[in-house]
Amino acid sequence: MEHLLYDKNISCPCCRRPFTTKKVRTRALKVLERHTDFYVQYKDINPIYYYIWVCPHCGFSGGESEFIELNREQRTILQDSIVKKWNYRNYGGVRSIEEVEGSYKLALLVAQLLKKPKGYIGTLCLRLAWVYRECNDGKEIQFLQYALKSLEEAYQQEVLPVGGLDEISAVYLVGELHRKLGNPQEAIKWYSKALDHPDIKTKRQVQLMAREQWRLAKEAHQVGKECEAHD
Repeated sequence: MEHLLYDKNISCPCCRRPFTTKKVRTRALKVLERHTDFYVQYKDINPIYYYIWVCPHCGFSGGESEFIELNREQRTILQDSIVKKWNYRNYGGVRSIEEVEGSYKLALLVAQLLKKPKGYIGTLCLRLAWVYRECNDGKEIQFLQYALKSLEEAYQQEVLPVGGLDEISAVYLVGELHRKLGNPQEAIKWYSKALDHPDIKTKRQVQLMAREQWRLAKEAHQVGKECEAHD
């Protein structure tokens, strides 16, 4: 596994101290399966395990895009809420599942303290749900629910793209999460919104998935109605 990783030298924007984290050599990865909520299963190692960078000195955590200059107010918030309570912990080696989970929960805490966009928070929750899926951990559903709530709010309140999702992919994903969580009628509305988007033809793969998942949601909704009628 270690041959698939390399070291990345980072400067923490919170405490300004250097540290090293691992990144995955994505070109060497072999895809085993692609799921309908954008989760990709790999043969040897999953890059989402190393998506979060964690400063071992102060606890500042986030995706690569979050390692940018912080203002004085943000550093004060983190100092009071995290840094003062932080004991040195190094996430810079090969990560255990417990360390992967811990890194995401730290990143979510930082994101909430700094009032980061809902789209970013939603994608963190989604990635953590994928981690739980790999482990067959029941907490997957809980974090899919968190992701759904944040992504719906992002679509309604924020300018997309955010959190690595363009608008069409975000709308489709909201529909797919509704379907996976047992809300086919709501899923149908979001798939239709994605398919009706004026730029949907530029996202051919999402268009194909939206059509197929719309069909599955329609079937599930019809079955639900028939069961209600029999009751």
